[in-house]
Amino acid sequence: MRTLIVENKALFNVELANERSTREQGLMFRESLAECHGMWFDFVDTKLVSMWMKNTAMSLDIVFVNEALVVEHVIESTVPYSLALLRSEVPVRYALELISGSINLYNINIGDRVILGKERGNDRDNDYKYSEGAICAQLKTN
Repeated sequence: MRTLIVENKALFNVELANERSTREQGLMFRESLAECHGMWFDFVDTKLVSMWMKNTAMSLDIVFVNEALVVEHVIESTVPYSLALLRSEVPVRYALELISGSINLYNINIGDRVILGKERGNDRDNDYKYSEGAICAQLKTN
């Protein structure tokens, strides 16, 4: 489990889907996803990716992110158990699955930057000021 920050908007706890087996399983067979939690998929290479909701009981929001950790495309409110392919529309390296409604609630947009990890004070983290307890809450910007 790691933390993931989207812009200065929200911080989530995410499970990592870095291996082929965890990417294939994703959130299938789960009945729920805790608020402030998600799954971070690393596809290793930048490419067009497709996902689906097979065996997934809950509606999700999907955030597609490029190699530079910038949001490229979003899909809101997926249909549980659907076999329809959910495509990234542009080549990406990562995807973030969140409980449905998160994109709207936290105003996640194309162009937002993402920071993955708990490291504090590194070069990628200097512009982000937030409380350690600010899970899934608007982050402080002053």
